[in-house]
Amino acid sequence: MTIVILVAITIASFFVWLTPQSYDATFVVSDFKSHLDGIKEIHRVLVDGIEKEFQKMLNGDITPDQFIEVAEISSSQINSQIIQLVESSASQEWQESYLNYIEALRATNSNIRETIVVANMIKEGSDKQNIEEILKKIDHLKEESKSFVSASDSTRP
Repeated sequence: MTIVILVAITIASFFVWLTPQSYDATFVVSDFKSHLDGIKEIHRVLVDGIEKEFQKMLNGDITPDQFIEVAEISSSQINSQIIQLVESSASQEWQESYLNYIEALRATNSNIRETIVVANMIKEGSDKQNIEEILKKIDHLKEESKSFVSASDSTRP
């Protein structure tokens, strides 16, 4: 189910980027609250999906290569969300909230990169102590992302 959701989001994103355009399109965001709420929902879905798939890999239900494929798609989607926030030209009153949410997305992307490191370590047969160190870093990045989400929420106008 998670993979289907991730694939659907990816296909939709790539469809927008692959559609030939003979003009410069600009997207004007006028409802910054709704825009940020939409980004937050996509972020939540991506985080939930990657966490479930990571746990499946740790449990041996999927291979590290399968997980890496899902993680790379999720990372691409997070990058897309960052770009949307940057290009939205948020009004002055929404700037701080948007910037905090961008940092939350960046922390999530760092988290995803670290899960890929764990997947590669598992493939290579690294010892559990080294993997545990990376898992602690992943937990820290999750908390950092949550902290930035809270900061974004508290700085909304």
